[in-house]
Amino acid sequence: MIIIGEKINATRKEVAKALADKNEQVIIDLAQSQEQAGATYLDINGGDPSREVENIEWLIDVTQSACDLPLSLDSANSAAISAGLKKVKRKPIINSISLEKQKSDQLLPVVSENECSVIALLMSDEGVPAGVDERLKRADKLIEMLTKAGKKNEEIFIDPCFLAIYSEANAGLDVLESIREIRKRFPDIHISGGVSNSSFGMPQRRWINQAYLILALGAGLDAAIIDPCIEGTVPLILAAEVILNKDEMGMNYISAMR
Repeated sequence: MIIIGEKINATRKEVAKALADKNEQVIIDLAQSQEQAGATYLDINGGDPSREVENIEWLIDVTQSACDLPLSLDSANSAAISAGLKKVKRKPIINSISLEKQKSDQLLPVVSENECSVIALLMSDEGVPAGVDERLKRADKLIEMLTKAGKKNEEIFIDPCFLAIYSEANAGLDVLESIREIRKRFPDIHISGGVSNSSFGMPQRRWINQAYLILALGAGLDAAIIDPCIEGTVPLILAAEVILNKDEMGMNYISAMR
């Protein structure tokens, strides 16, 4: 599974303060702890729109000084993404494009002209998707848009929109069914998402996050934006991959446990 470590995000108080103080050690510690926990990418979010370009450049420089993981550049601001693309040392993921016209008009040329993967969020100018059918229609449109822009299937990550589970009765079930159907239709693309969005407003959120992550993995999810440092998360992923026959002879699990 592709694990995108979510912690270097300037909307978090710890990172915002480190940015304000230019405290490199905080960012270095966040980068290295996520790498050691099993992250395969690190998400970089510059936060404050008025300083986003400067912030994302600084975060990329510090993060890359601390570890060799590729980055996921998290912004809807094409200027911030373009600035970040000039800094990255390895092929990044752009997080994210959507069917919202203003965002797609700005970001699609950047995605098309650069060597990168891209997370495609099933949002549109009408808002969040309602139910399975709407998610599938939007996934079709986004994949068509991105392939026409030159992206290969394996460079596309579809995000089915993990909504707070209390938002509607079938919020969780709709996402799981959508993942299954998208996987059937497009076996070569990635399916990803911010699983922790689902637990907003709930007590002891990590149990919801971990349960949802494993259920989604069984449905066909193969990437997730998560905190890999939360105890038990990565071992559960590794164990689930053994059961789902995504880890031949359990060798990745055995190696990690050793």
